[in-house]
Amino acid sequence: MESPQQRRDRRRAEKQQAIRRAAVRIALDQGVEAATVEAISAAADISPRTFFNYFASKEEALTPEPPWRPEEFVGLLTGRPADEPVFESLKAVARELVVRIRPAMEDLEPFMELRRRHPELAAKARAVDETKVMESLLGAVRSRPGVTGPMHARLLVIATFGATISAVQESVLSGEPAEALLEEAFTLLESGF
Repeated sequence: MESPQQRRDRRRAEKQQAIRRAAVRIALDQGVEAATVEAISAAADISPRTFFNYFASKEEALTPEPPWRPEEFVGLLTGRPADEPVFESLKAVARELVVRIRPAMEDLEPFMELRRRHPELAAKARAVDETKVMESLLGAVRSRPGVTGPMHARLLVIATFGATISAVQESVLSGEPAEALLEEAFTLLESGF
């Protein structure tokens, strides 16, 4: 059973997602210029003041909720056996995250279409999110046995992160299962492309 705090958090997340959907719908149908805070607020049936309780700007509302959090990556990685080869651990973490985000993948399609039309919208937010995930993971990976140095750790994280993002994006575009695409990406990485 949900606690009162869990219920509040769930409702807040649902409202935030509804506002995002309204923002993206306006931007796709009428153009990014038409997606003003006022227009988004009206479409989401909220006041502009309420909009700012959820987002700092319209650009933030036009980017998808990150499908995973840095602490999820790190928690899953630190939960892996200490003697497991680090790349195997990272692959297992990526597989788990792809399974976890499967229910949200349909919601990503409009955002991906918006990103195709206006790549500048997501560039800054994506860079900030990716940096948080990367830096969090780097610390956890550097401490794993078998990691030969900072560059090795960075390449492992970037390769795993890139494979995971590529599999999810390709899945949204093609309709193929993300899990199969992730395995294909890992096979390509391990074979040196």
